[in-house]
Parts: sequence; structure tokens; C-alpha cells
Amino acid sequence: MSVMLIAAASGQTSIPAQTGAEPQSVAPAKPLFTLQEFMIPVRDGVHLQTAILTPVDQSGPLPILFRRTPYGVPTKPYAKMPANLKEFMQEGYILIIQNLRGRFKSEGEFKLSSWVDLSDPKATNETTDAYDSIDWLIKNVPNNNGKVGMWGVSYDGLTTALTLLHPHPALKAISEQASPVDQWMNDDDHRYGALRESYNFEYAVMEQADKNKNTHFDFETYDTYQWYLDLGPVSNLNDKYLHGSIPYWNSNVEHPETPRFHRAQSECRRLLGSGGSLGTVADFPSFPGKRSGTHRADGGGAVVSWPVAICEGRTHRPDSVRRA
Repeated sequence: MSVMLIAAASGQTSIPAQTGAEPQSVAPAKPLFTLQEFMIPVRDGVHLQTAILTPVDQSGPLPILFRRTPYGVPTKPYAKMPANLKEFMQEGYILIIQNLRGRFKSEGEFKLSSWVDLSDPKATNETTDAYDSIDWLIKNVPNNNGKVGMWGVSYDGLTTALTLLHPHPALKAISEQASPVDQWMNDDDHRYGALRESYNFEYAVMEQADKNKNTHFDFETYDTYQWYLDLGPVSNLNDKYLHGSIPYWNSNVEHPETPRFHRAQSECRRLLGSGGSLGTVADFPSFPGKRSGTHRADGGGAVVSWPVAICEGRTHRPDSVRRA
């Protein structure tokens, strides 16, 4: 297990004047994090690649800020603090990023699906993988305080929201942002049933062509609009290029007019039927940490998130946690 340290980025220093004097030595900048990588086991024996970033100045137990993604995890500590984490790290968190099953070093098959069947005790999915991972983290990450917050944007928001179907007791708050909701009606793959050909095709290729990288389809021409015009029928994408090699694309073209297939995977329709008391917010939350203004569970019933509000037809933007 490798442990790496990295110094915080400092401002550029000027070149010493040519006076013959010896240049003054510059003290090393203070490191920000240690980075450790683990392969976390889940219930079916698959191991998930997980990067753990611990503040080097940690003086006591800290909560965990957890993100699950198909896009890759850090291979070295941040050279400087990412802008979107600056406020979080002022409060103090252990940062953990995990590749979803089947992506990069994570074992198993990446299905690019939000399907969850909690009635099958042997089934694995993003909900069960998150539960098992959180259980491992709070038991094995040194000096954590037993509280976990999750956040993510787009697909990472989806994996965050799916934890609501069966949240681990240690999961105290989530922030699901720009999460896919209903891929048949109003999301990336379709708009009111109309196929978004370029987005659907290119994203499926990016995530399923090669498990070890994010693959961008190699168009023969610069003008991709003209490329799609010249392509002809949608079937030519498989006939000429993919040859049935991308499972998610195959599932979409095999169900061109079947909303039942797509809505069976709808995140919001499952969340409407789930119970629980987990805090959720529309924008960046104050996760359970040092400040008093935290979003926490109060046992009030099922959470109604922003994606669920869309599913119900309520298109106003919620200002705070809403409960059924």
C-alpha cells in the first residue's frame, strides 16, 4: 500500500537578481493530504478501487465525504485544493473517491444502469455497493468519527441518490446534483421519448468501450453534425462501428418505443416508494461536521428530493429539505 504526500501549491517566486549573492533557500510547503488506495470488498466478493485522501494536519476524528464515480479516482494527492472542495476542507473531512464496479481497477461488470432490486438478497447494484463500502470505511479508515456524507454531480449524483433506497446508518446526509431522473422523459438519453442519438451513443461508448479509460469516439470528420447526417439510420452505428459491443447502446436501440423499459430504471419512481429519514439538500450542504448548521435526519419520514419533485410534476426548485 503506497502512501504519498504532496505540497500545497505556492505562488511563483521571482528569479533572483544577478548580484553574485547566494539565492535564499525556500522552506518546503506544508503537505495537504496523504493518499492511500484500497480495494474494498463488497458482498459478492468483488473489490472496488477506492482512493482515500486524509488531511495531514488532522488532529482528531473527522467525518467522511464520499463520492462514487465511473470516471476515475485520483492517482496522486491534489497539487492544490480544488475550488469545489475549499469550504468543505475548511471544516475538515476525509475525502474518499471510489470507482464504480467494472470501471478502471474496480472488479465486476459496469452495467451503466440505475436498476436496483432490493427484493433479491443476492443482487448487487449501486445501492448495495455503496452500503457495503460505507460499512467497510467506517470500520477501517483510521480516525473517522463514524459519520458519512455523500455528494456528486450528474452520474455521481445518481449514485449518491440511489443510496436513499437502502442507506447505511452511518450515512447522515447527501447532496445529489444534476442527477439523471427519467431517461425516457426528460434526461440525457431521450426527451419525451425522442432519442438523443449523439449523446446516447457517445456516452455509452465513453463508459463501456474500455473499462480502463473514458473513451471518446473517434469521428472521421471534424464536423460531427454532418457526420450524423451522413450516417443514415441509427442501425448503422452498430452495423458499421460498434458491432454490438456496447451493451447500454444495444439496450436503447432494442427498446426504441418502450417507455416501460426505461421507467423501470427511473430513480425518482423508486425513491417515491422508499422510506427513511436521511437529510438531503438541493445544493451544497453543510454535512455533519463541526458547525451547528447541519442537515440531519429527524425521523420525519421519506425524503422528497429535487429529482423526485420533477417526477411528481413539481417543477419549482426546493429551498431546503422536503419530506413527504
